[in-house]
Amino acid sequence: MTSSADGNQPLLHLIGNAHLDPVWLWRWQEGCAEAIGTCWAAIDRLEEGDGFVFTKGEAHIYAWIEELDPALFARIQHFVAEKRWVVVNGWWIQPDCNVPSGESVIRQALYGKRYFAEKFGVTVPTGYNVDSFGHPSTFPMLLQHTGSTSYSFMRPGPHEMDLPAELFTWASPDGSEVTAFRIQGAYNTSKREMPLPQKIDLHQQKIAESGHAFMCFYGVGNHGGAPTIENIEEIERRLVAGENLKFSDPETFFDEVPKAGLPVVASALQFHAIGCYAVASSLKTLNRKAESLLEQAEAAATLASRECNIAYPRQDFEMLWRRLLFNQFHDTLGGTSLESACVDSERELNWVIAGAEDLLNGAVRRLGNIIARPVDPTDSTFLVMNFNGSPARGLVEAEPWVDKDNVSRRVLLDETGASIPFQYSDPHGKTTALQRITFPIDLPAYGYRVLRFRVDADKGISAPGVSFGVRSQTLSFDTNGYGLTIDPESGAISRLVNKANGVALLSGAGHQAIIVEDATDTWSHGTDRFGFAGAAMQLQSVSTIEAGPVRTVVKVVSTCENSTLSTIIVLPEDGALPVQLRVHLDWRHKRHLLRLAYPLAATRFEYEVAAGWEDNADDGREIAGQRWVRASANGHDIAIVNDAKYSYAAQDGTLYITAVRAPVFAHHDPVELEPDAHYRFMDQGEQAFTIELFGAPTISRQQAATMADLLNKPVITTPHVARTGTRAHAGQWLAVDSQSSAVGTLKLAEDSDDLIIRAVELNGQADTLAVAGQTTAISPRGITTARLSATGLQRATGLEEI
Repeated sequence: MTSSADGNQPLLHLIGNAHLDPVWLWRWQEGCAEAIGTCWAAIDRLEEGDGFVFTKGEAHIYAWIEELDPALFARIQHFVAEKRWVVVNGWWIQPDCNVPSGESVIRQALYGKRYFAEKFGVTVPTGYNVDSFGHPSTFPMLLQHTGSTSYSFMRPGPHEMDLPAELFTWASPDGSEVTAFRIQGAYNTSKREMPLPQKIDLHQQKIAESGHAFMCFYGVGNHGGAPTIENIEEIERRLVAGENLKFSDPETFFDEVPKAGLPVVASALQFHAIGCYAVASSLKTLNRKAESLLEQAEAAATLASRECNIAYPRQDFEMLWRRLLFNQFHDTLGGTSLESACVDSERELNWVIAGAEDLLNGAVRRLGNIIARPVDPTDSTFLVMNFNGSPARGLVEAEPWVDKDNVSRRVLLDETGASIPFQYSDPHGKTTALQRITFPIDLPAYGYRVLRFRVDADKGISAPGVSFGVRSQTLSFDTNGYGLTIDPESGAISRLVNKANGVALLSGAGHQAIIVEDATDTWSHGTDRFGFAGAAMQLQSVSTIEAGPVRTVVKVVSTCENSTLSTIIVLPEDGALPVQLRVHLDWRHKRHLLRLAYPLAATRFEYEVAAGWEDNADDGREIAGQRWVRASANGHDIAIVNDAKYSYAAQDGTLYITAVRAPVFAHHDPVELEPDAHYRFMDQGEQAFTIELFGAPTISRQQAATMADLLNKPVITTPHVARTGTRAHAGQWLAVDSQSSAVGTLKLAEDSDDLIIRAVELNGQADTLAVAGQTTAISPRGITTARLSATGLQRATGLEEI
């Protein structure tokens, strides 16, 4: 029922829950123990009476219990069957919702909902992230695509974002909709929160003001705990007194509440805790690497399974994805946990990366085995492979093994025997005769080529020594593709021109490092923007590292106090390729942040978010974005992509990347820091990341996404050592194509050897995804999961259901 017997008063749904942070002000081991204790406490309350209903999500918590306390797991199964223990969310964990990729969001549901269906026989239609720190506008699409029709959340709160109502229809740019509810007065009741009697009275008032039913969440949370005996007695007393409320759960609420005529919110739900976009940069770097490598490894393993008739390592991938998803928990990936918990997460993410590398290598070797043997076994022959759903065109670095031969002159040949221009580059190892080369390459989506680094005494080039780099006598550098000038004071880029198309990428000093005071806590509570004025770094040195037929490489070192910014600037000879900035930062500032400024004279800024993009005004607010930014200026566009950062701001036409923050670990307002007390500060020491810039009269969002793919999921090079294969020395394992969409995922299905491929349309127009000669539609700004089986190509959900 949604109203009382007289039909006048909408119902108050009392939601008994125990929000549990498996990691926060404790490590995961304590979270595991508290998960078991909390769920036993909930079982005790369920067994004490017949009315109480308990709500719990997060498959990872249940998986812990299944393994470590089978008796408790059996009791949970019993009460789920009785519908008094209600599973919500259906995701592996309650993640941060800004930093994880769209694919990660889908995997939260794919693995979580499969787990709940297998262990409890339930589907879970109710999305539920009550403690996450804001949401992009694409979330209704991702929820709907993975079988959720409703969503419960708490942040941003009323003081952070005005909504037309607390119950509303939330719509994505593609037209997907879910019914959403913003929790009032927190998701729990504890000593720090409003007591339940006052909370019920508050919600009764809100019902009277709004005219619709409400949910009121109660139970001890954060460190777990569950509803108390006192909570239940208070509700039962009110029931006896005839108040119009009941023990309930979110699924029941959304099933019963009228949805016709609800106001529509067609935007992101932001902003809360803007500091979480930048803090704990090591975790965010590892997260990006883990996501990217898992996608590469899945694509390679899928192709190897199809081409080589080998088993697809489905269980291995699920194990790695589960570990990644756990470490995308909002207090983990948001960077708000204890230092020891952050260290735990770094170890686990490195484990995911190592596991993905292992699976990628296995697939690469098997695919290499089916390619015909080298033309000449005395050549240093190697494979170049692209495991992206978009073509790869760019510069590739490789170190073909030449057995320390630093005398022979060599050429680089493609699969037809034609010469490829190359230059010797700075080798990673400073020992005898290592030869690192850089060369341009073109590869189709899911394609490969075999190259030969061959001795040619007449046409070849000899390798230099291992010492690269000399102090530059100039601050200006030019290739056929680009013109660059370094500012003599700050080391910023004062001129960057694409000579191929005439576009000046910067309207002022760009890649300028500005160190800004930041006195906010770890989350940056209470603000939606940081400052822009601060201390600029000062130029220390400029060196020329390489200058050849493929590229010029310049190293610029700047400092401020004890912090050092070293940038390797790669200027291609080909102006159709981006400029690359390889940044090494030694960060020693505390309670400050580092902004990198790019004056673009832009009038529009678009940021990649999970499975899509958003445009945001250049009003100085901190913006959560992912791999690419597309800026439009007068007469041209600029794409800026990166491999590690998520925090941006734009003001007066200038884009700022907030590269690093340095608050105290797990510092939460209103606690004041004492000047002479002992604290540990975040993100101290060295970190590395890469930024690419490209300017042209027009740059599509698909082009920006392709740039991001190639940077984050680079071309693979590996020795070609097979002897029994028959495939040609160049080819494409899977033909895919689209006009305005980004193809991001290639895997095998969870329940069969059907191929799963996923694409997101980026231009706001209907598109067609072509796979292996068959096609399916992609709606404007929509996401499509396609399933290729023996019967053809069909559209599926993110849960891989037709």
